[in-house]
Amino acid sequence: MTRTRKSPSMTGSFAEVAQEFIQYKRSTGFKYADEPKCLSRFCRFSEEQGVTEIKISRSLAEKWTAPRAGESEKSRSHRITCIRQFAIYLNNLGYDAYIVPEVKGLNHSSFVPYIFTHEQIAAVIKAADETEPKEVARNMHLALPVIFRILYGCGLRVSEVVGLRCRDVNLEDGILTIREAKTDRDRYIPLSDSVKEACISYADKIWWEKDSDFFFPAPDKTMISPMTIYQRYRRYLEAAGISHGGKGQGPRLHDVRHTFAVHVLQKWIREEADLTAMLPILSTYMGHKTIRSTARYLRLTAEVYPDLMREVERSCAYVIPEVCHEGN
Repeated sequence: MTRTRKSPSMTGSFAEVAQEFIQYKRSTGFKYADEPKCLSRFCRFSEEQGVTEIKISRSLAEKWTAPRAGESEKSRSHRITCIRQFAIYLNNLGYDAYIVPEVKGLNHSSFVPYIFTHEQIAAVIKAADETEPKEVARNMHLALPVIFRILYGCGLRVSEVVGLRCRDVNLEDGILTIREAKTDRDRYIPLSDSVKEACISYADKIWWEKDSDFFFPAPDKTMISPMTIYQRYRRYLEAAGISHGGKGQGPRLHDVRHTFAVHVLQKWIREEADLTAMLPILSTYMGHKTIRSTARYLRLTAEVYPDLMREVERSCAYVIPEVCHEGN
């Protein structure tokens, strides 16, 4: 039985106009999945502050956006962005709404992605190859080595890999189709020869399991949980002799994706490729909304491989943004 997610309720003076704002944002192409929760909280906050009309005073806005104990910069940045966009919308409708200034640097996470060395990646994949078969986790010992090869070899998000359906995997041409990705745009991912061979070998071994829609089915034929992959990942790190700093410290599973991007850029730089021409290709391949998200990897590449800094800055310094590490 599928559980229907209940939409956050809007209350108070802003209830109707907040709902209209959400519909407006979605009509212009934004997913606006998490923002309604923020707006719902703002509506309740406004009620608690005694607001009885559609008006965002400077005092109200500043109280709402003030730092909160234990709140991350990312969460506060999200609150500020929501109220800014809502205030701009209200202003356009003729209402009196104070627009909070942007706070530069708030959305710059202090978390620095962990970039694996080529040797460490090989050790993690070797650990995945040595996964022992278990009756309660049928076929997982076959799926996990391929999943980790795709994570690194294609730079996909873990949700994209476990969400692959049989129809999305073209083994003849060696192409994956990523549907309903983070940007809501389908994209095609060509496989390297080694990853393609791993997928074919895996498919040959589980052909009799094809009554599942998923290319990597869980024992109950549903989609494998990303948490299952993360738990295995932690074991593989230990087997590979790579220490983990604990929850939120890394190396995170998503750092495998970061590593893919940095290693690709490292290869291109050594080959003296035209990075200004290649960056849009990598951006599309990784499913980024903007090339700026991809360009951040240039700075990170230069940090991880100092010997490449001079070449990076000589060839494409103008596209290297200030250091900003995000989970793209």
